[in-house]
Amino acid sequence: MGIEYYTDRLIEPLQVVEVFRKSGIRRPINDMDRIERMIKNADEVISAWDNGILIGVLRAITDYSYCCFISDIAVDKEYQGRGIGKTLINNLKNKLGNEEIQFVLTSAPIAVEFYEKIGFERADKAFVIKRLKNT
Repeated sequence: MGIEYYTDRLIEPLQVVEVFRKSGIRRPINDMDRIERMIKNADEVISAWDNGILIGVLRAITDYSYCCFISDIAVDKEYQGRGIGKTLINNLKNKLGNEEIQFVLTSAPIAVEFYEKIGFERADKAFVIKRLKNT
């Protein structure tokens, strides 16, 4: 059985923490309450599973009509390079459509080439007010 993708599967915070940890993404993995709120309050959560084990997750905030901010894309390092991140994004684009919606994300320096390779364009006019709590 191959990797299975879901747009409606319940994900437990501990499963998300494990994917974040195994992917190398910087997230507040020691704050389970915050992780739970991150999942609960996302408009879209798309997941990738291998034999019942969560191996990838995409979290997004959207108005379903004009823009969608992709908050997280995390794939277990053992599975990276297999197109899972790209498939998570494509599943989101297929669900929301990309005729009217613009997809936006911020990238870690190590992932910039990945996003450019799969069709994202660099934007030089982004602005950030950084959070006070770093993790």
